[in-house]
Amino acid sequence: MMEFDSLFWVAFQSSLILGLVHGINPCGHSWLILAPFVVGQKRGGQVAWLSFSFLTGTAVACLFLGMTLGAVSVFIPDSLQFWVDVGTSAILIALGLALIIKPGFIHHHHEEEHGHAHEHDPDHIHVHEKKIKHNHKHTHLHSHHKDGKQKLTGMALFGIGFVNMIIPCPTVAIMYKYALDSSSTWKSTVIFGVYAIATAIAVGGVIYAIFRVTKLLEKFSQDWVETALMRSAGVITLIFAGYSLSPYLS
Repeated sequence: MMEFDSLFWVAFQSSLILGLVHGINPCGHSWLILAPFVVGQKRGGQVAWLSFSFLTGTAVACLFLGMTLGAVSVFIPDSLQFWVDVGTSAILIALGLALIIKPGFIHHHHEEEHGHAHEHDPDHIHVHEKKIKHNHKHTHLHSHHKDGKQKLTGMALFGIGFVNMIIPCPTVAIMYKYALDSSSTWKSTVIFGVYAIATAIAVGGVIYAIFRVTKLLEKFSQDWVETALMRSAGVITLIFAGYSLSPYLS
């Protein structure tokens, strides 16, 4: 039977909290990259499909990382374990301090505009609507094309979610450290899985709020929100690093 030590539970709680932070944080690794695809959607089912695709890609990447790093940790010899612990803890301390002192140093906030303003000639719109009303075949083909495009968009968001998780966000550093120290593929996978679930819950909540009240997008996108969240992540990172080093300091 697998034993779960205190470090596992600290990593478990940290990954849960940081997953929520990661999901709420308005950065290119979370809901901000998904929002442009769902803003303006009128069907809740389509919003759910796009969100599911993105978050599934994130979850698959998390499980892949957990299994891979956990498998690697099994082969780290005991003679090197001390240096791995100290080295990864030192990296976490540096990262935690950087996030607290200067949270904008890893500012992956997307600056590009996602709004699409289109001007249409009223007469053109009237003629177009008239043609559609008298051509059911065209309407059917248009709907079929739209559904096919939405499926492709979902597949693309799956890929984006996967790549976004493979390219590390600062909040995932704790999971990397624990995975390399765990000497267990299963424990490492569980920690990454918890992070993925917490991220999915947070992102899903924000996207649902945006779908219901689009104006929330502007409120959540303010810079002070990301600054506060990244500093919070820095504090949690320092706490975990300190706990990891405590056996060597006592």
